[in-house]
Amino acid sequence: MKSLVRMKIRQINAFTHSLARSDPQYRETVLPSGLRVVTETVPSVHSLAVGIWIDAGSRDETDAQSGIAHFIEHTVFKGTERRRTHHIAQFLEAVGGYINAFTTKDATCYYARVLQPHLPRAVHLLADLVQNPVFPVKEIEKEKQVIIDELRGAEDDPEDLAHEYFEALLFGTHPLGRPILGREDVITELTREGLLSFVRQQYTAGNITVAAAGAVDHEQLVALCRDELSLLPAGKQGKRRKPRRGGARSDLRQRPVQQTHLVVGSMAGGYHHRSRHALSVLNALLGDGMSSRLFQRIRERHGYGYNIYSFLSMYHDVSTFGVYAGLEPAHLERARALILRELDTLAETRVSTRELNRAKEQVIGGMLMGMESMTNRMTRIARDTMVFGRDIPVACLVEDIQAVDAEALRVLAADVFDARRRTEIRLQPI
Repeated sequence: MKSLVRMKIRQINAFTHSLARSDPQYRETVLPSGLRVVTETVPSVHSLAVGIWIDAGSRDETDAQSGIAHFIEHTVFKGTERRRTHHIAQFLEAVGGYINAFTTKDATCYYARVLQPHLPRAVHLLADLVQNPVFPVKEIEKEKQVIIDELRGAEDDPEDLAHEYFEALLFGTHPLGRPILGREDVITELTREGLLSFVRQQYTAGNITVAAAGAVDHEQLVALCRDELSLLPAGKQGKRRKPRRGGARSDLRQRPVQQTHLVVGSMAGGYHHRSRHALSVLNALLGDGMSSRLFQRIRERHGYGYNIYSFLSMYHDVSTFGVYAGLEPAHLERARALILRELDTLAETRVSTRELNRAKEQVIGGMLMGMESMTNRMTRIARDTMVFGRDIPVACLVEDIQAVDAEALRVLAADVFDARRRTEIRLQPI
């Protein structure tokens, strides 16, 4: 068995070294304005993904602004100084591409997928959205109803709702505890002046990274950014408040649902913490996939629930690590006891070499297969640049994941699953 494990490790190492030698070229340029431009050229493809990343999300809002970052991400598509809504929709689709956007708790991204010849067209449109939104009052009022419908729709998804309740309890009054969509009472009071003020404060050259991956020429993109993004004001992200780990917390919520939804977890280290790779391995081992401990024990062996998994959400300075389970109310206590027993076992006993290497290969395989998507590649280099100030080579990531050992994993589990800091939410039928 040991010889088989060593053979698998040698195979992964050989593949990684081959990958490193053929790795696409990463380049970075910082313009005088502070705007960063990063690219990863992949010669074998004919298309590319390009995104404008603003280092600001829902955690950068005040309580009175809750939901404004996401609202802006929607409303810039309602018209700019140069084009109306339908012109925005048609501009890239007319050449076979598309444009989209999303908001997270710590970033906002506007991105496009196009064939290589249409990079100038994509950058031109993205720059227009970021620099020249007009926020028509009539469109703002219509979009309020759209967002409120989205909020109410989220209320109908008990799994998402349980996660929201969990984060609210875990982070308390910290902005990370608020949902990205915001609150209905705040959304209804948003004004054009408020939207413009948030954009002026956060959409600044020093707070933006332009990233592209695929059939992209770095110097061409730099020249395009220099020309198209010249209107961005100066400035950069201020210091963010780090959340504090608290003691054990639990809460029970009741809704008109059929199942009981259980979330158990706690805070852990963020992107800059030495444990970040071990957290990914621990997540794979505990509840990410059909071979994980939780899936095999709770669903396959006992049949207590259809949907059970562990999750890891990582930010600059902190992450959330936990377990979700959707259960019949009659199975709740027995399933919960099994989940907690599994957490305690990981905290007390080292995992076997075989199980550890399986989890490592799962993490590495998922990462490498994800890189076949140009959008994923673009996202990776943008995140690395915003978080670490540089690209982290894939070969280095693989080496760091392989370096995780059983004792380090046990110590990490003992800290993350400590009952004295555990947060638990139950969303139960009325």
